[in-house]
Amino acid sequence: MIYFLVYLFLEILFSYEFTSMFTPFGMFLEILFTFFFGVFLLKNLNIAFIDNIQKLRRREISQEEFVSIGVFQLVGAILLMIPGVFTDILGILMQFDSFGSFVARSFLPKKEVKKDFDDDIIDVEIIEQK
Repeated sequence: MIYFLVYLFLEILFSYEFTSMFTPFGMFLEILFTFFFGVFLLKNLNIAFIDNIQKLRRREISQEEFVSIGVFQLVGAILLMIPGVFTDILGILMQFDSFGSFVARSFLPKKEVKKDFDDDIIDVEIIEQK
């Protein structure tokens, strides 16, 4: 409940400041522009998905980051379609892979890499001479 109240306060604050700077007509245009931009991003989400698959194959991102980045881009596109300046700022931030990776690394638990070998063993090849 407290997070919703903080969100509501920030949304009203950002919308009021934006409207006072750019007039109500500017706010109307901003809502229309970000709505259509969000629809465009939803339609082209498959291109970002393919790009993230390539990053996963090159091992630039982990599987958890791959999933979280995709979810962030989807939620960001939906947030852009919701009227409001604060939701638009969050929606735009969520479109950047670096922001999604940062949040994923910050909040996802880190997995330990298990080693299948002992570091004290030296692997050598023995050649017999006759």
